[in-house]
Amino acid sequence: MTLSSALEPFAGFAGMFGDPANRWFALYLATSVIAAFGVYEFQARRDPDLKREGFFGFLFPRELWTHSSTRLDLVFFVFNKIAFGALLAGSSVLAFVVERATGTVIGHAVAAPLFDAPPVVGLAVTTIVMILAFDFGLWFAHYLGHRVPILWEFHKVHHSVEVLTPLAAGRVHPVDDILALIFSALGSGLAFTLCVVLFGQKAIVISAFQAHIVVLAFYILGFHLRHSHVWLPYTGWLGHILVSPAHHQVHHSAEERHWDRNMGFIFAIWDWMFGTLWVPAREKEEFRLGLGGEEREFSSMARLYLLPFVKSGARIRDWARRRAVPAAADRADAPDGAEAGNGSARVA
Repeated sequence: MTLSSALEPFAGFAGMFGDPANRWFALYLATSVIAAFGVYEFQARRDPDLKREGFFGFLFPRELWTHSSTRLDLVFFVFNKIAFGALLAGSSVLAFVVERATGTVIGHAVAAPLFDAPPVVGLAVTTIVMILAFDFGLWFAHYLGHRVPILWEFHKVHHSVEVLTPLAAGRVHPVDDILALIFSALGSGLAFTLCVVLFGQKAIVISAFQAHIVVLAFYILGFHLRHSHVWLPYTGWLGHILVSPAHHQVHHSAEERHWDRNMGFIFAIWDWMFGTLWVPAREKEEFRLGLGGEEREFSSMARLYLLPFVKSGARIRDWARRRAVPAAADRADAPDGAEAGNGSARVA
């Protein structure tokens, strides 16, 4: 192994801050700081103590950024991006190739597109359909992570954060990441295939820097505040359409009323349609974060990576054992946690 190949993962880690297609692009971090400043200015007008504290103190409260959970987030974030960055990047490329190849093959198989629409129509419809399918794929993967007990064991890693900082966005188990990648690619691939059948070569997506234009806009509009203490809600009709930072902060709540709510990435419409939406209030809501005490089990790097396998294995063994014994009439034949009345993998 050459020195350059050994350093390649580290170069990839540093490079994501300069890649506009990556959510960690420096510009998106900067625009989130700008959005946070707007929230600070609005709140400081009504709160003299906050004004005296200053913007830096507001943005970097000591109790959050020195918390043991944040320190673990930092280590996990760096290690995960370096160790698994190549795997996930390769999977992303493969998913993109499969998505486009499927559309191309189907397009050639169809004698002619179903609609001889103007190019602008093909462009607009494909752009809209693709982002909706991509976002629904992410929502559905997230939904499965909450409702399927075995998958919930891996998704718990993300919910084990005790405080919210942007680093918490990186506390995601690789299995969870791959699940999201599979379903978002599947949604995008099916959508692109449909658009190719409808519009042929006019099925083009508006993009910049190899990323969908809507995704870029979403990243620019304060994306990194979703894992933070900065309360920026979309209320009313807008809160039924788009996911605000406050929507996702509610999602991390350990309060039972918030369980399995707000699983959307960009659009809140999927949660609205399927009854899992919680539109945040204008004033900041108070709630505990974590897993109701279980988050203390995820106290090290080894536990973040390995505990989900241990816990999911225990669920499978218990399910297999109960399969071998006649089930009681009043119990469902499924792994622990599936009995919850609302279908949640969580149990009170």
